[in-house]
Amino acid sequence: MFEISPISDQSSPQFELAGKPVHGSKAVRLSGEFSLVYTSGLVAPTGDDGRGTIEVQVRAVLDQLRDVAAGAGATLDQVVKLMAWLPNPADVPVYADIRRGYFGDSSPASTSVISSLVEEDILIEVEAILAVG
Repeated sequence: MFEISPISDQSSPQFELAGKPVHGSKAVRLSGEFSLVYTSGLVAPTGDDGRGTIEVQVRAVLDQLRDVAAGAGATLDQVVKLMAWLPNPADVPVYADIRRGYFGDSSPASTSVISSLVEEDILIEVEAILAVG
């Protein structure tokens, strides 16, 4: 078995995005017996109407991540690192709000980067590292 524990640093300033505290740990410690699962970049699949809005795409990639976790015998609570790339800075708060709904109080260490992506209609790409006992 293993334990995931956030490492908090109360001396560091808290970061806010669009007036809300950023959700995510600055660091996470893994203790015990576990294996690590690394995902590839996850993007929303194409459909009849394209990939859709940022809200649709965020939910699609986080649903995919949940499914990948389940396939590895894990849940989103076992995500220890979450990375997201978005081409539009205005979409970061949207992503953050939806992400809170998927991760609740569990806070993986996370990074969001503004960057162009492989295809113009991809509005977010996410990859993760999971610890599985």
